[in-house]
Amino acid sequence: MDFTRPFLEGKHWAIQILFILFFVIAGVILFSALGLLVAYLVFHTTDPYAASDPAAHLRISQTFSSIGIFLVPSLLFAYGQDKHCFSYNDANRKPYYLLTNVTLLLSIVLLPLVAILAEWNQSLTLPESMAGLEETMKQMEDKTADLMKLLTFNHTYPTLILNIIVLGLVPAVCEEFFFQGTVQAFMTKTTRKPHLSIWITALIFSVMHFQFYGFLPRFLLGAYLGYLFYWSRSLWLPILAHFLHNALSIIVDFTMAGRGILTDEIQFSQVRGGILMVVACTLVTVVSLTFMWRVQKDKKK
Repeated sequence: MDFTRPFLEGKHWAIQILFILFFVIAGVILFSALGLLVAYLVFHTTDPYAASDPAAHLRISQTFSSIGIFLVPSLLFAYGQDKHCFSYNDANRKPYYLLTNVTLLLSIVLLPLVAILAEWNQSLTLPESMAGLEETMKQMEDKTADLMKLLTFNHTYPTLILNIIVLGLVPAVCEEFFFQGTVQAFMTKTTRKPHLSIWITALIFSVMHFQFYGFLPRFLLGAYLGYLFYWSRSLWLPILAHFLHNALSIIVDFTMAGRGILTDEIQFSQVRGGILMVVACTLVTVVSLTFMWRVQKDKKK
């Protein structure tokens, strides 16, 4: 056996998928245990609600979980492809500055579109025959909402900074390494169909968040991140876009809560000028994405 060759080089695509699943399962087990251990050493309990600071307990366990589920499996898989952790996933490339500038603009423009899509998605109901499933999904949504309220309950600037790091930066880096840098990259290299790979990865991205009432906006965001990766050929552009979206959403919630307004209770379609804003943002988004497509097309030539 040649131990100098990458251990996944030349392996059948099914074998490579099994390795991805193995890395994910191992990462979940190991890093969930590490997260609980660290939280226990700090708070002397594995129950976040019994800790002196439940939010800090959750931040520790959530950070370790994100690293174990998404980042570590991605780096191991990339290393197995060419013995480098940052080449298979294009994390060793810088994005073109024009695409970066447009991404900064879109990070603001997309917020109203995501809000209106989320509102529409939440209005959907399943058939009566699937009432049990719908009730289960609502319970999962409520549990996630309770966790978010716990993490954002302390309305201070140090808490805001911590949430931007734990809920904004960590998921952006870890999830993009996994979904775009691993799943999309693997599918594109295997099928030679980049557009199909982008939309399938977006579907997996949305499903794995287990939030039916946020499925549609997350699915389209996943596709947007996928095209940023495909156009820029750099993993750092979707990481930047993902982080900015998360961070700006956290800042908006923080600002509104400071005025006694809960964003979850706002119906964006009922906000004065909301529909006009959505139309304007849609036009800007279409123009921006078209411009990015033309830029990457010209660079290829």
